[in-house]
Amino acid sequence: MSRALVLLGHGSHLDANSSAAVRAHAERIRAMGAFDAVRAAFWKEEPSLARAFDGLAVDEIVAVPVFISSGYFTETVIPRELGLDGPLTERGGTVIRYTPPIGAAPVLASVIEQRAIEAGAESGDAIAVLGHGTPRNPNSERNVYLQAESLAARGRFAEVVTVFLDQEPHMATVLERTTAERVIVVPLFIADGWHVGESIPADLALEGPETRREGRVLRYAKAAGTHPAVADVILELAGGGGGAGEGGAAVPAWLSAAFAARAPFVLGELAVTFDDAGAVVRAPGGGREIDPAAVRATVRVDAAGRYRPLSGEFGLPGGWWVRCVDPRELGEVLETVYPLAAVHVAQEAAGTLRVVELEAVLGRQSGRYGGVAGATPEQRDAAISAVCGRCVRVPRWGAGVSGVREGVVIPCPEPCGILVEDIRERVAEGRTGKGAVREG
Repeated sequence: MSRALVLLGHGSHLDANSSAAVRAHAERIRAMGAFDAVRAAFWKEEPSLARAFDGLAVDEIVAVPVFISSGYFTETVIPRELGLDGPLTERGGTVIRYTPPIGAAPVLASVIEQRAIEAGAESGDAIAVLGHGTPRNPNSERNVYLQAESLAARGRFAEVVTVFLDQEPHMATVLERTTAERVIVVPLFIADGWHVGESIPADLALEGPETRREGRVLRYAKAAGTHPAVADVILELAGGGGGAGEGGAAVPAWLSAAFAARAPFVLGELAVTFDDAGAVVRAPGGGREIDPAAVRATVRVDAAGRYRPLSGEFGLPGGWWVRCVDPRELGEVLETVYPLAAVHVAQEAAGTLRVVELEAVLGRQSGRYGGVAGATPEQRDAAISAVCGRCVRVPRWGAGVSGVREGVVIPCPEPCGILVEDIRERVAEGRTGKGAVREG
C-alpha cells in the first residue's frame, strides 16, 4: 500500500521562522524513506492547505497538524480547507486519515524534557512549560497542561509548572509559582518566531540564556517544536511509515519527458538546460553552483534579507545554479522554488486542474479574516493588481491579470493566502490604492 504524509502548519506572511521547523521535520522524515511522499502545507504560506493533496496518487494520505493546541485551526480551519469529513475521509479511492495535533501526543513531553536538559536542567530544578494560550478558546490550554502533567509524571525534576503568554497563569508569575533556585522556561511553541525570539524574552526581561533575579536563576530553552525529535512524534501519530508502494508524488510526465529529451525550458524565472551529466537549473544572473539542499534558504529571502512569502514573486534571488542528476531531483528543486507549479502545469494539460474562484475563497474565511467577503470590487481589484501582478503564476480563476509570462506557463488555480491577507488589510484600513503590499 502506498502512503503519503502531509504536515500541516500555520505559516506566516511575515516570518520565515514560522514555517521553517515544519519544513525541516518534513525533510527529516522524507530522508528516512518511511513514506512514498512527504509534503508540508500551510494556512498562510505556500503550498496552501487547500492544495495540500494536489498531485498525490496514493492509497492513503496521513495528515498531521503540526500545532500545539487543539482548537480553532485544527478543528475548524484545517478540516474546512482540506474538505475532510472527520478523522477518516474517502476520496477518489484514497483514504485520508487526519490525526490529532502533535501537542496532543503525550510523547511530546520527552521533547520538552530534552529541551530543558539542553538548557542545563538538573533534578533539583523547576521546569516551566510555557504555552501561548488565549482567553478566546478554552481548548487552547488543554494540551499545554497535558504536556506539563506528562513531564511531571516522569519524576525527573523537582517541580513542573504551567504558564502562558496570553492567559493566566501568566509567565510573569513564574518565580512566584516555583520554589527551586533554578527555573528553566521551555517554550511549547512550534517555531522560533517573533514570540520565542523577541516578545517573550522582552516581557520576561531576560538577559540571555541565563538571568539572575531575586537570588534565583532563570534559564530560557529553545522552542520545543524545533527539536529534531519532533519528527519522531509526527511519525508516531502517523502510525509509522509504509512500504515503497506504486504511488507517491510522482515526477510529472512533462518534466520527465523534458529530461529524457534534454529539452530546455523556462519555468517562472528559472532557466533549465541539459548536458550529459543531467539538468542545470539557473536562477537569474547565473553565478555560483549550490547544492540542491541549499536552494530553500537561498530563495526564501531577498537581497535585503526580507522574507519572501509569495514564492512566485518576480525578483527571485539570483546568482546561483544547481545541477540535478535525474528527473526526481529536478522536480524537487523546482518544487522548492515554486511549490506545486510542475504539478499544476501537468494537471492543466490533462484537463484535471481544480479551479476555485475568488468569491468562494473569500466566502470560506472566518475569524479575523471573516470580513474579506465584504471587500468592495475596487479593493479586490487593487489587491489582485498588487499581488497577482507581481507573481509568475497566471490566475485561472478569472482575475484578468495582464503581463507577459515567458516559458512554461504556471497556472494559478486558486487565490493564495497572500492575496487574502492583502484584501483583509485593505478592508481593515478602508483603502483601495494599487500599490503592492510588501510583506517582511
